[in-house]
Amino acid sequence: MGLWSYYFFSKLFLYFGQFIDLHVWPNLAFAAFLILPLRARWLRVLRQVAAVPLGIALLYHDTWLPPPDRILAQGSQLQQFSFGYLLELLSRFINPGAVIALLAMLLLYQLLSRKLRMATFAILGIALAPVIQHLANEEPAAESAVAAGPAVATAAAAPAAQAEVSLTPDTLNAEIASFYLQEAPRRVAFPHVDEHGGAYDVIYLHICSLAWDDLAAADQRANPFLSRFDVILSNFNSAASYSGPAAIRVLRSNCGQPKHADLYSAAAPECYLYNQLQQAGFEPEAAMNHDGHFGDFIKDVRDHGGYPAALFDNRQAPVGMHAFDDSPIYDDGAVLTQWWQHRLTEAAPRVALYYNTISLHDGNHIVGGRSVSAKESYHQRVENLFAGFQKLFDAIQASGRKAVVIMVPEHGANLRGDRMQISGLREIPTPAITLIPVGIKLIGLSAPAKDTPQTITAPSSFLAMNQILANMMADSPYAHPQFNLADYLKDLPQTRYEAENEGTIMLRQGSHYMMRSPDGSWSEYPVQ
Repeated sequence: MGLWSYYFFSKLFLYFGQFIDLHVWPNLAFAAFLILPLRARWLRVLRQVAAVPLGIALLYHDTWLPPPDRILAQGSQLQQFSFGYLLELLSRFINPGAVIALLAMLLLYQLLSRKLRMATFAILGIALAPVIQHLANEEPAAESAVAAGPAVATAAAAPAAQAEVSLTPDTLNAEIASFYLQEAPRRVAFPHVDEHGGAYDVIYLHICSLAWDDLAAADQRANPFLSRFDVILSNFNSAASYSGPAAIRVLRSNCGQPKHADLYSAAAPECYLYNQLQQAGFEPEAAMNHDGHFGDFIKDVRDHGGYPAALFDNRQAPVGMHAFDDSPIYDDGAVLTQWWQHRLTEAAPRVALYYNTISLHDGNHIVGGRSVSAKESYHQRVENLFAGFQKLFDAIQASGRKAVVIMVPEHGANLRGDRMQISGLREIPTPAITLIPVGIKLIGLSAPAKDTPQTITAPSSFLAMNQILANMMADSPYAHPQFNLADYLKDLPQTRYEAENEGTIMLRQGSHYMMRSPDGSWSEYPVQ
């Protein structure tokens, strides 16, 4: 096989280093193709010519990168990336230590190949790799299960449906089907607002790229801003890892969790969040700190999210950042406070704002900041975002008006990355991406709520968030000088963990996260 033996040794190194997966039978078939005896020289030359694209394709198949058709489908979006951002993304695929090790292996291979038949060792290594990996993982897996037991149990606390079951493909497919069947009839109904509490507004702050794991990676998990919320839903699953689907999900959040494919078909009228808010007495409004062109975001919001309002003009706000495609991103605090000043001039007694921000999206660069990667600037961008939100809180408080503010991220940034997805890649909707911090803030209370923030640790999603709001509409907390916040948090709907993108599903089964790949196969996802 010549240098093709080194190709297989390199794969073995990357596999045992947990940089790639290894599909044994396709690799053995490729090795057989390479060693098949051929007498005619032109056939041997033709085989080498054919082997190069086949080897590249097989290597790609062994990685955890998105299927080629997914990349081609997003080609128009990739073309909008700035050259600097493309270089930054490419650099994340390079592990300097692995490159040095592969070069050292090449030198060793050149020495040993003079005396040993390396093809035999390469084929034997490919055939035995899964067995060796299984034996190596048995004892560490048992130890880690004991060490991580309490944390996993807390994170995975769920209804009885999440009890440990046999994790076979048929069982997992049945679990997915059962999940959708259970979610389909679930509803949250908004009553007409309780007039006794006076007029108040509802503001949804929809944030791109903010998950609990990102906050931990950026040393922002204990940011004081989070403690200013009255309610925190700490085990909340956004179910999506891309902006378009995430926006549709939040704008259809009065119904149970639908399949990804169903997001692009019409839903029942009672599912549309702002349709229900409008019927409850709130005038819909919309604002963003970007222009909404990338990925047809604004089209998704209008066509599939059913959002009726015109966009607030954000162009009077200063540009705080430039996005990964060099488009302007306006300062959150300025956009929100300018919107609030506009709100104060309106006659409507109640409005419901949908605000979308991409300030934390991968590839953004702060105007006037020193040249650092998006990952390195994430800490500062979180600080700036939360400071902007605090400006809105302060402006509402100073105006004497009342508002219920709901902070709900779209998905995380995957700031850390893992061995199956580099930092910033979100094709697989992992818990590090979809478990997000959701907070509810009551502004304008005559007396602050006691013992806040109150934390909801049960597995939840949009139904729980909207049920809290529905409870407040039915019996306004602003009508009670002294009220018990816990009364609004009783018997909230729980939602087991299921997240998906086009072709990829992540399901939690007890303490395991199981992934269904686009080809329909199931495997356990290694959650750190």
